[in-house]
Order: sequence, then C-alpha cells, then structure tokens
Amino acid sequence: MTKRLRALDRVLVTLETYAVGVLLIAVCGVVLLQVLMRYLFAWPNPWSEEVSRFCFIWLSLLGASLAVARRSHFRFDQVTGRLPPRATKAVETSAAAVVLLFALLLIGTGIALMDLTMGERSAALNLPLALVYAAAPVSGVLMVIHLLAGTSTAEVG
Repeated sequence: MTKRLRALDRVLVTLETYAVGVLLIAVCGVVLLQVLMRYLFAWPNPWSEEVSRFCFIWLSLLGASLAVARRSHFRFDQVTGRLPPRATKAVETSAAAVVLLFALLLIGTGIALMDLTMGERSAALNLPLALVYAAAPVSGVLMVIHLLAGTSTAEVG
C-alpha cells in the first residue's frame, strides 16, 4: 500500500508542478496583455481580470498543496533545531495534524461553497463559479494525500 501511495504522490506532485507552472505563465501573460491593451490601445479586456483572478486562485491553492508535499511551509527551524529529537518529532506530528485539519476544512468548506454557487456564472467569462471554488476541495484532497504519503515515507524509510 505504501509503495502505491508514494507512486501516486510522485505522479500528483509532477502534475501539480506542471499545472502551477502553466497557471503562473497564464497569470503573467494575461496581466501583461491587460496592461498593454489598457495603456497602449485604450481598450481594456473585459475578461482578463477574471481569467487572472481565477488562475491565481487555483495557482495559490495548488501551490499550498505542493508546499505540503515538499514540507516547505513556514517552520521555526531555530526553535525545533534546539529541541531534543523526541520533542522535535512531537512538534512535527502536531504540525502535520494541524495541516490535516486545515486540509479537511478546505475540503468541507470548498464542497459547501461549490454547492452554494452551482447555478451562478461569472460575469465576463460566463463560467460556472463552482469551478473556481473547486480549487479548495481539490487542494485539500491533494494535501491529505501528500500528508499520508509523507507519513508512510517517514515510517518506511
């Protein structure tokens, strides 16, 4: 089971990394286009603000999931580095529990928001707003998988 979970985790991290890269390029490109259209041609795009905002939301939440996978969230290394090994392990376990609770909150809240906005559409693009709010539960599920894969990796190796 742990080999499959680690393999799934590696695949998901690869997909997330590519998705974050594409979203970052999209945000930069759309914002640059918006600035050029507004200031050079005096014609702002009505859709560019929505595209950049929606991409940025997905980018942020997928980036948070990648940070969980890489264990690169903000930590107090100066404090935990001075603790004895047992205390360090307890702090790391507590931090993982907090991240797990946050991920579960993201899943539950995201699903509730998707349910609330299921019939609503965005103003400029006419996209279902539930697609934007889907970033929260997707990110939460990915965080849970990364946490479980990290836990199994720590136990095995």
